[in-house]
Amino acid sequence: MIRLIIYLFLSVHSLQAVWLTYEEAINNSPFESASIGWTIPFPNEDAVLIRGRGDNWKKWYKVNLLKNDTILFLDSMAFNYKGDDLFVSNLEFSKDSRRILIRTDRRKIWRHSHLSTYFIYNISQARLIPLTDQNKELRNVKFSPNSKLLAYVRKDNNLYVFDIERGRQRQITTTGSETVLNGHFGWLYEEELTGYDGYRWSPNSESIAYWEEDESMVPEFSMINELGQYPTTKKLRYPKAGERNPSLRIGIARIKGAGRKWIDSAKVDNDYLPWMEWASDQKVSFLKMARDQKSWDLFISDPNTGRSIKVLSEEDKSGWLENHGQIRYLSDGKIIWISERSGFKHIWMSKHSGSKFWPITEGSWEVDEIVHIDEISKLVFFIANKESIFEKRLYSIRFDGTELSLLTTEKGNHSIMLTGSKNYFIDTYSTVDMPRKIVLKELKTGMVLRVLAETDISQYVEYEWSNPKIVHFPSIDGSITLDGTLILPPNYDSNKKYPVIIHGYGMPGTQIVWNRWGSTWDQFLTQQGYIIFSMDTRGMSGRGEAFKNLSYGDISKYLAYDQIAGINFLVDGGYADSNRIGAWGWSGGGYFTCLMLTRNAKYFKAGVAIAPCTDFRLYDTAYTERSMGMPKTNKAGYDSTSVLSWVSRMEGSILLMHGAEDDNVHAQHTMQFVQKALRAGKDVEWFQYPGRDHGIYGGGARDHLYQKMMQYFKEKL
Repeated sequence: MIRLIIYLFLSVHSLQAVWLTYEEAINNSPFESASIGWTIPFPNEDAVLIRGRGDNWKKWYKVNLLKNDTILFLDSMAFNYKGDDLFVSNLEFSKDSRRILIRTDRRKIWRHSHLSTYFIYNISQARLIPLTDQNKELRNVKFSPNSKLLAYVRKDNNLYVFDIERGRQRQITTTGSETVLNGHFGWLYEEELTGYDGYRWSPNSESIAYWEEDESMVPEFSMINELGQYPTTKKLRYPKAGERNPSLRIGIARIKGAGRKWIDSAKVDNDYLPWMEWASDQKVSFLKMARDQKSWDLFISDPNTGRSIKVLSEEDKSGWLENHGQIRYLSDGKIIWISERSGFKHIWMSKHSGSKFWPITEGSWEVDEIVHIDEISKLVFFIANKESIFEKRLYSIRFDGTELSLLTTEKGNHSIMLTGSKNYFIDTYSTVDMPRKIVLKELKTGMVLRVLAETDISQYVEYEWSNPKIVHFPSIDGSITLDGTLILPPNYDSNKKYPVIIHGYGMPGTQIVWNRWGSTWDQFLTQQGYIIFSMDTRGMSGRGEAFKNLSYGDISKYLAYDQIAGINFLVDGGYADSNRIGAWGWSGGGYFTCLMLTRNAKYFKAGVAIAPCTDFRLYDTAYTERSMGMPKTNKAGYDSTSVLSWVSRMEGSILLMHGAEDDNVHAQHTMQFVQKALRAGKDVEWFQYPGRDHGIYGGGARDHLYQKMMQYFKEKL
């Protein structure tokens, strides 16, 4: 019998400090962090499926969480097909627990979407078969709720249904083409709005509600791959700020029978349809959001007639509404959702008609996620930052707003995974001074039942690990207290002033300061003699709608202004050498870095910007316009936000690194910055990674990137 509990102990061999090598910081961490591996809940049970480790990697084990024991569930031959062991990239149980859907041969499309090969494993028969006789290049494969059917999208961009018992395939849609997508989305919706899954099974498995997306009017963006004898071009439909969005509509297809029914109000040409779910067997609900994302309407529709009625609406005239998808229908028709109408994100309840609604939670704190709803006990379980802005914890509350209970009493950032029965949960958490711990708890009480895995902190002592500190300081105008994270070098000397590297992000509605364990890369930098600093500026999340909306119309304003307060805190506090301050970041953090080296030029000596956005006119509609509006009506805001407008101010040195095939933040952002900097005679360097996307990995690219960053800071800072 294999015990689940994992205790990770490393002895401290001597009192002599051992500092991290570059190889350890990037590739081979010397630290053993608490883990229970790849964990898949069994439907309706308090057990999980985990993959074996080491020589047992082909085996799969069933772990009974309550009994704390493990049995072999699938032997090493379970996923062997015609003599070949399948490389399993994902597993999914059918709801009746009789079958497992196996995904293998995953081929990436964009960030989340992929084409894959799928197999079905019959558990009782110990039999593995291909999903269909045309098994390759499928996407978005899902069991029906009754476990008898599977739906998927083929390369022709049409939806299909496969009857598992009969072994028959049926085509559900016929309009699919290069630009018309059924049951999945193009780049914009996948990246910014809904994800790549574009259909929903009805609870009774008799119908499928799906999005049909027409991208034909969306401008194409081309990326060139020059690794072959002749360059090849990869094109994607990518609407940049102010350009045309795809058109969408929602249809209902019966599994038995012909034709489809279009939902009358579920059609947009430039606006958004970011959310859709079945409210019951006979009702479909969807969200319709204005292009400026300042308002949305919630509809409920009859799938038989296609008729819809509007039941809820929300509006934010001074900023934008978040597309969080946190909308739940109860069996009696009532609606529970997360709303910002009080000025903070809270849980609200409404009658099915929307004629009356009221808050379940209230206060100057924010709900992040609805985890579970227990209709029998009339309880909502949710993640919120009530105890601290820097922590996500699990709570429960009754439908009537009484008996608010904190279920994760330990400080820190908590990640929650419910068991299949929904009676228990696995709680993974850490703090700035305690590494990861994994605990099994009872859902309704939060009572600890068992420690599943615990990281031994002594291994970090050997390496002179420096714990982050959460610090607070006033804004320049003194109107608000700002928050940051400070990591000091080992053997910090208060009589000495140190070079500082500021790791930033700062995009609207995000957060970078958390009460959680630090990163190995930050530790490596501190051991090289740098202070590491990060902070949240006005316009970021967790502090209410008014705070978030301060970034509206000009992302750069408070991101630049408040950062000066952070620098003053470092300099005035005696931490920093004011002549040796640098910055680095990735994506939005790359934008932050470019902004610091230009708009805040006099404070910064060097920066490393990875995959930076440099002008938001070049970024996509949904992300950019929600906080910036349209380029035509906000020229001044776009000009101010663009770092290209501030290049002439640059005094320090900057290195930009970008993937040549970055489909998210296109390499043209870096190209335009480099061109502007060269013309202005600024100290700019750039490196382009051939064939790499936004993540810049594979073939030694990630290792090269971090080495180059470290070398650059050593030379320039």
